[in-house]
Amino acid sequence: MRILLVNSPVSRVSPHARLSPPLGLAYLAGHLRERGHDVHLMDLNISGYNPKRFALALARTKPEILGISAYTETYPNALSIAAHAKEFDPSIHVVLGGPHPSIVPLDTVIQQQVDFVAVGEGEETLAELVAALEVGEDLAGVRGLVWKQGDTPVVNGKRPLLEADAVGPPARDLLSLEFYQDAFNVLTARGGCPYRCPFCSASYMWGGRHRPRDPKAVANEIEVLVNEYGASFVFFVDDIFTLRRDWVLKLLAELERVQGAITWGCGTRVDCVDEELLRAMAAHGCTGIQFGVESGSQEVLDSVKGIAKEEALQAVRWAVAAGIRTTCSFMVPFPQDTEDTLLETFAFMKTLKDEGAELLMSYTTPYPGTVFFEKAGELGLTILTRDWSEYDAKSLVMETRHLTVAKVEQVVAAEAQRLGLTRSA
Repeated sequence: MRILLVNSPVSRVSPHARLSPPLGLAYLAGHLRERGHDVHLMDLNISGYNPKRFALALARTKPEILGISAYTETYPNALSIAAHAKEFDPSIHVVLGGPHPSIVPLDTVIQQQVDFVAVGEGEETLAELVAALEVGEDLAGVRGLVWKQGDTPVVNGKRPLLEADAVGPPARDLLSLEFYQDAFNVLTARGGCPYRCPFCSASYMWGGRHRPRDPKAVANEIEVLVNEYGASFVFFVDDIFTLRRDWVLKLLAELERVQGAITWGCGTRVDCVDEELLRAMAAHGCTGIQFGVESGSQEVLDSVKGIAKEEALQAVRWAVAAGIRTTCSFMVPFPQDTEDTLLETFAFMKTLKDEGAELLMSYTTPYPGTVFFEKAGELGLTILTRDWSEYDAKSLVMETRHLTVAKVEQVVAAEAQRLGLTRSA
């Protein structure tokens, strides 16, 4: 079948949106192409979303199935894309997937322009859906699918999580890699952050099961990127790259075959590194690391992150000493924050900056699927809007029992200027 996969774009143009290609869609494309389908892929964060140009793309590719990937921020645009596709050709089967539709599948599938929602990992769900549509089979056996019989939503059984290396390589050749800042992003594990931070929906999506890939397979993929694509830098997009220390050391040993050909970066927690590991990473090409510190108040950290400020300070010192460019990201406000704890956060940010860290800050956002969203009332949070396009971490969409939007903005403006702070989103 002819399939068009689309990455729904942000509403506000942002360098962050063009940082790296949509790896999840590339995996989907590769999986479907292996099954003989004619697959096209569009990242509308790169090309821009213009309905007339999108209609031309539909005319060129003539898709029988349109798959759209969306985060919370990009969900409204995903619905617009689906509507334009149905106006162009009502016979196109529209499938939505990605974090937001996966967390609110019933709210998504009841939209008139949406036919199906693929919940969670979409490779096998979409492949089975396409196979069933080709021959007109009943869809009840396609696990992970939410669909409609007439106007009635139908929720099929949950699909088991894939083994880490069960899916072939992503179809990077379908992407215009030259337009991305970090064109070569690599996934070393499937889902599964075991930490249950209340501001993150990862545990809701994956249940905390971490599925690391075979280090040899990861190194093989990087070798292909170096030899066939000319990659000189890769970024490991995992939430916590160093979650399993022994696994990281095995990967470093495998990377020796491309030693000197690439450098790389990653993100992790401050309590998942040590001095020896960071030195080993630097010796094997690591040039950048990002730590999610989140707050400079120990009281707040105890409630939302479970790390100690001293751990963050030590991790930054180790990384900087190892020669790794070190970035620390923070969010404000948290439910327990007061004006005093916000000032603590900015004071700690200055401490880390003085140690050599770069700083990023975003606004805490109560995404669907997070504890902050599901238990907002209990936590004293007032969610100010359900306009999902505002959920971009650059906009304040909630107030706390202690802090109004005006007060947060006042403190942030004064302290950010003093620190020369870079906004992360």
